Formats: sequence, C-alpha cells, structure tokens
Amino acid sequence: MDRELAGLSPPIYPPYRADSGRPFVPKTVLYDRLTLRFDGFYVEDSVAWGYSRRTVHPVKLCYYLEDDTISVHEPVTPNSGRPQGKLVCRHKVVKSGHENDDDENPQKFWHWKDLNVASDVDIFGRRFRLTNCNQWTREFLMSAGIEVNAPEDVPESNPPLKKNEAASRSRSAPQPRSHPLKKFLEHDGQILRFGCIWDRRGEEGVSVDERMKPYVLRYFLVDDTIHITDAEFESNQKRGLYCSNRAQEAVLLRRQRLPKEPRPVMTSPADAADLTFYDPQDLILGNVISVHGRRFVLVETGDEFTRSFYRNNFDIVDFTPVELD
Repeated sequence: MDRELAGLSPPIYPPYRADSGRPFVPKTVLYDRLTLRFDGFYVEDSVAWGYSRRTVHPVKLCYYLEDDTISVHEPVTPNSGRPQGKLVCRHKVVKSGHENDDDENPQKFWHWKDLNVASDVDIFGRRFRLTNCNQWTREFLMSAGIEVNAPEDVPESNPPLKKNEAASRSRSAPQPRSHPLKKFLEHDGQILRFGCIWDRRGEEGVSVDERMKPYVLRYFLVDDTIHITDAEFESNQKRGLYCSNRAQEAVLLRRQRLPKEPRPVMTSPADAADLTFYDPQDLILGNVISVHGRRFVLVETGDEFTRSFYRNNFDIVDFTPVELD
C-alpha cells in the first residue's frame, strides 16, 4: 500500500504488520471523535450609498480525522441581519480546480496535511484565512513533521461611517421612511363621531323638515375617510325599528376621503394631487364643512373617545353642543 497515496504519515499512522502481534485497529476507530480545530476568518466587501465597507467574519474550521471531513462554523451574532452559524456542512471538501478529478485522486479533497496556520483555504469560491489553532492540533501537526506557522492577528472591519460622513459621501442622504403599516397599527378601529346638521335654510323649495336635518358623521383615523348617515335611521336602528329597505337611503356619503372643495372635472391623475382633504383639526364644534357642495354644521361630539382625542391632541376642553337659531 502506497503511504503517500493514502495520505498517511509514520508518526500518526504506524504501519501494521500481520506478524507484529498487535491487533488491527481501523482508522475510524483509532481517530474516533478526534478533531483538528483552526481559528480563521473571511472577508466580505459590500457597497452601499456610494461607499464600500469591508467586514471581517471570524470562523471555526474543524477537520475530522476519522473520515477526513471538514466543517466551517461562524459564531452567531444576535440581531446581525444576515445568515450565520454553519457555513459548510461536514463533508469531504473538493479543492478548487479538482472538481473533475477522479475520487481516487488524493489531491482532489482537502487533507489535514494541507492545513496550517497563516494559510488560505478555498472552499466553494470563498477564501478562509487560518490564523491560529488549539494546542492539541499544534502538537498533532508537529508530531507528523509539519512545522506550524506563528499565529496571526485577525484584521478589524472597517468602522461604520458616521451619519454626517455617510451623507457627504453619497449624492443624496437617505430620508427616514415610516412603515406603511404604522398608521394602521396605531389607529385601527379608532373612529371620531360627530353629530351634524345639513343646513338648507337658505335654499328655496325645501320643506320645513328638511331644512335642518340631523346626520351622524364618522371620521376613520386609520385612513382619513368620512362616512355620513341619517341620524334618525340610526336612532330607529338602536331601538330595533330597523327597516332594510331604507338602509341604502340612510347613507348620505359612503366612506371616502372628503375634499374641502367640490371635485373639479379631472382630465389627468395630476389634477387629484391639488386636492386638499378634511382632517381632524378641521372637525371642530361649530365649524362648517362642505360635503360636495352641501353645507354641514358640526353641533356635538358623539362619544367619549372623540372628546378624549381632541383633549389630548388639540387641547380642546369645551364640548358644549352648538345650538342653531
């Protein structure tokens, strides 16, 4: 048996002779759970916002003597935002440029004789630099006649750029962006409720009952939409006098964003950008709002949540109902 082809060394793999009187011990039994452990690192370059950054990732390379397999593990950093842990699963690793060689070729796979401190190991296109090893690994390699190099220091990563420095290196500094679901999570289910009057006293041909008809206005904070329904219909609905035939008639304004001015005839999507819509600071008791040309007066707040909202956000403490003459 050719010892070099088998990758054996006299101090580590003593020759077996049938007449030596010693029992034969397989390699997998002799070196069971014996591992060479090396410290190392690999470098990752990244480019963002017009500047480059070099990040050094420390790793642990383990060589298992029982079956000549290798595994590489990167210590996990909490909340790093990138995959870590096991980078190379335990198996025989093929050297770069020997992918098409026969499996019987001893030069195809990485062997423990190829590993040393202050040397590079290319695994699947990534270069790992070995910087140190533990004491048992050092003694093992030295007993095999391999001169172990002196340990190396792990280089430091480029320090993160300061905010002003990063902004000066980029053409435009990144602007803070709010999460698209932030408003939904904060205001889902929150509704401002008002009692209002459709004031039609200045119109001709309107009956007495229709001149000052009460309605209920709801403002949905989650998407700044407004919904207006008939107050009499809602009152009857609470008392159980619900009529399904009048459900559609009771809705004066379906839920939508309400512009402050009547919508003009739009000829392009750019025309909608000039519209201004009602928001909570416009809905104050006594204010008059225009609902597509109709004059509505806010006369009362509908519930305690609405009053607490204006009390906390606009310092309004007077919620006395407004009486119209």
